[in-house]
Amino acid sequence: MFVRAVAGFFQILPEGMARRVGAGMGYVAYAVDLKHRKIALDNLKLAFGDACPDAKRRAIARQNFVNLATNFVAFCRIPLLTENAISRKIRIHGKGYVEEARKEGKGIIFFLSHLGNWEILATAQLVWEYPLYAVGKPIRNPYLDRWIRGIRERFGLKLVSSKGAAKTLLRLLRENQMVAILADQRARRREAVTIDFFGQPAPTLPTPAFFALRTGAAVIPLTYTWEEGVYHITLHPPFDIVRTGDLRQDIVENTQRFHRFLEDEIRKDPAKWFWVHRRWKRKEGRKRRHRKAMSEGNR
Repeated sequence: MFVRAVAGFFQILPEGMARRVGAGMGYVAYAVDLKHRKIALDNLKLAFGDACPDAKRRAIARQNFVNLATNFVAFCRIPLLTENAISRKIRIHGKGYVEEARKEGKGIIFFLSHLGNWEILATAQLVWEYPLYAVGKPIRNPYLDRWIRGIRERFGLKLVSSKGAAKTLLRLLRENQMVAILADQRARRREAVTIDFFGQPAPTLPTPAFFALRTGAAVIPLTYTWEEGVYHITLHPPFDIVRTGDLRQDIVENTQRFHRFLEDEIRKDPAKWFWVHRRWKRKEGRKRRHRKAMSEGNR
C-alpha cells in the first residue's frame, strides 16, 4: 500500500530530517493541490474577511499545508516510539480538572479539534492514569482503516466507531470513563445543529453537548502544541453547561459555547487549524450547480 510505503520512508529517516522532508512536501502540496488550496483560501476569507489581506491569507494557507504534512510525518513515526520516548516527549497540563471531574462520577468528554497535531493523543494514553476512549469514523478503505487503527491503538487508546456509537458512549460515561470527541468539522444536515462560527452559519455535530446534557458528564476542552521537541497537551477548565429544560435549545447553546472557545484558540495561530475542508454551508447556487452536474453526469 502506497501510504504504508511512505510511512516506512519517514520511519527510516532521522526525526529532524523526516520533519524537514515533511515540511517540504507541504510546500509542494500547496503549490500543486489547487483544489484544497482554494478551499483553504476561501475558508480564511469567510472567517477573517478583509481583516486578513490576500497576502496574509496565502501565507496562513501555505503554513497550514506545511503543518498538516509534518503532522502526517509525526503520525507515521508513532510506531517507532518507546514508553521512555513518550514520557520525554509528552507533557500533560491541567490534570487536576480530570481529577475533580472524576469525583463527580458522571464521566468526562474531552472536546477535541483539528487544531495542531490531534493524532498525538494516541500516544498520551501511556501518561494517563485512566483508560481513554476516542470516537472515530471508519475509513472506507479497509486496509487503510486497519493500518490507522493499529497506530492509534498501539499504546492503549480505545477506539469507538462513530457508527451506532450512542449506546456505547452512554454506557462509558455512566461508568465514569473518559471519552474524546472530535466535533469541529462540518456535519451532515440530518445530524447537525447550526451555530455561528467566525460569523458564519456552520452545520455542527451536537454530540458533546447532547451527551453532556444526557449524562451530566464534564466537557473539558483539550488543546495540543509542539514546542522544542515536546508535545504539550493542555486541559482547560470544564465548560459551564447550560440547562434550561429545552433540550434542543440547550444543545445549540452549549455547542455554540464550545466552538466560541475553539474560535478563540484558532485566532491565536490560524495556520494550525484544518482549513482544507469546507467547514461552512455551501451557497444554494453552488449546491444547485453541483446537483445539476451530477444529474447530467449520470445520464
